[in-house]
Amino acid sequence: MEIRFMVRSLAAVAVSAAFAAPALADTVQLNSWTFGGPSSVSVGTPNYSGGAGKFSGFLNGNAFETFCAELTQVFNPGVTYTDYSVVGGSTAWGSPTSTALDRVLSFVASAPGTWLHNADTSAAVQSAVWEVLNETSGSYGFTTGSFKASSSGTTQTALTALNNSLWGSLANQAITVHADKLFSKDHQDFLVITAVPEPETYAMLLAGLGIVGAVGRRRRSASA
Repeated sequence: MEIRFMVRSLAAVAVSAAFAAPALADTVQLNSWTFGGPSSVSVGTPNYSGGAGKFSGFLNGNAFETFCAELTQVFNPGVTYTDYSVVGGSTAWGSPTSTALDRVLSFVASAPGTWLHNADTSAAVQSAVWEVLNETSGSYGFTTGSFKASSSGTTQTALTALNNSLWGSLANQAITVHADKLFSKDHQDFLVITAVPEPETYAMLLAGLGIVGAVGRRRRSASA
């Protein structure tokens, strides 16, 4: 069965996956909707109407959860793909969009019990990811600009709540998580989301693992 996904995540991939040595391909297998369902949304432009939410699977053999980063390609659940590579967020989307996406995910991560705890809130967060990646008007919101998102019932309630709380505070949101792009030329793109440690902790972590140079080489070599 082929499903057109609209998904990606707030869970950090294990360090061994996120900071692996340079490679030409990453292995991806997505298997299930993290919160069941899924709940449905209608969005445009680009246009899509159907299931949306966080998805669970494996990246290089490590369990991870993810949201999708595009609306124009498809992905088959349960299939293992070996044609993915991680592209740095600023390289993939440009620095302003990458920063806005990090702030959206950090806002959600600051209160996951409020913003990401069931199929409806999962669909709302996915819609926010699409909003940032597709909006061209210069300002964000589910009911204004070039990209809009809507639903019905409890899913619309979740969309409205996130819409009313998120965008007005986005500019002041501290960044605690960062999203990179899990890119495939032929299949759905996804997010790789990792925690943003304090600078000292980050340096100690990389030095302890002996991969400071590897991370730099991976970022420089990855491109869409």
